[in-house]
Amino acid sequence: GEWYDRRVREFLSFQHYFIQINLRMTIFNVLVVGRKGIGKSTFIDIHTNDDGTYNDMSISTVDDHEYKIKYHEYEMENDVSQYKDKDLILCCFAVNDVASYTSLDEEYVKEAKREAKGVPMLAVGTKCDLRDDPERDDMVSIDQGMEMGRKVGATAYLECSTASNFNLDQLQEEIVKIILQDKKSHKPTHFSFGIVKFLLGR
Repeated sequence: GEWYDRRVREFLSFQHYFIQINLRMTIFNVLVVGRKGIGKSTFIDIHTNDDGTYNDMSISTVDDHEYKIKYHEYEMENDVSQYKDKDLILCCFAVNDVASYTSLDEEYVKEAKREAKGVPMLAVGTKCDLRDDPERDDMVSIDQGMEMGRKVGATAYLECSTASNFNLDQLQEEIVKIILQDKKSHKPTHFSFGIVKFLLGR
């Protein structure tokens, strides 16, 4: 009756609250993949060393709540143990390095899909401050970046620059939001590209 329904609602409310608290206490593990020289290490350093502690942990505030992120840089080729217990795979290429875009698709993304099934992925174009170089006409285009987003099944494609700090905070917030959505739904976060957020900040 009414008493039972009220108790069920109270239980569900408490369960939701407990899940939220548990997520805030959880450390989200993010594996950053991509070839060397595209800015992976610099991105991690900026987020984890800005408080002078020089650790590999970062805190991001989303919807007035703080979440801890631990970044892991992909280091050893063919060491698939790096994919274990990760909450998100950050797939990176440099917009001024077409080869990094190609290798991301041919090597890292295929491996990540095989070794980290069900783990959400996010496509990121680094060094976007170099896109406007008038002496270069061989940049990875925005359309190609969005295509990479499709290939990894991402909910967003972002471009960032560690040189100008462009989109770095927004990228970390997006990482947290994707992980939260994935954990709450208990299934991979793969949306149709029709509602993919295209975040360039321009």
